Formats: sequence, structure tokens, C-alpha cells
Amino acid sequence: MLSRKINGAKLRHIRETRGLTVAALAGAVDRSSSNIYKIEQGKAQPSAVVYAALKTALQVEDTELVDERSGSAA
Repeated sequence: MLSRKINGAKLRHIRETRGLTVAALAGAVDRSSSNIYKIEQGKAQPSAVVYAALKTALQVEDTELVDERSGSAA
């Protein structure tokens, strides 16, 4: 479990800025579109493996995805 919480709105904004659909990002991280949508809506948090895949697929750093209010990383 991540000690920081993904900010779904940030994730969606970055995905859209990169010109990716939910389906394209889901394919890039080997997850379902439903799973990515839930993360973007704040209804789910990714596992550490999925989080790392999202960072790689979107070419972003932790600070670009996490909710500042959620504390520091483990």
C-alpha cells in the first residue's frame, strides 16, 4: 500500500494533456479502463506496481500525481 494518495484529478489532467484516452492508459499499464477510471474518480488507489507503471507511462514524478495532503512516501 502506498503511503501517499494519488490525486485522481491530477492523473486525469496529465492523461488528457498527454492526449491519452482512459483505454490507452489502461493498456499501457496492463489494467482495465474501469480500474483507471476508478482511480481518476478517487474511488480506488493503485497498488505500488500500478503506481510505478502509471509514472512510467505518463513520464511523471511523484509530486505530479500525489495529493499533497497525504503525507510523505514510505
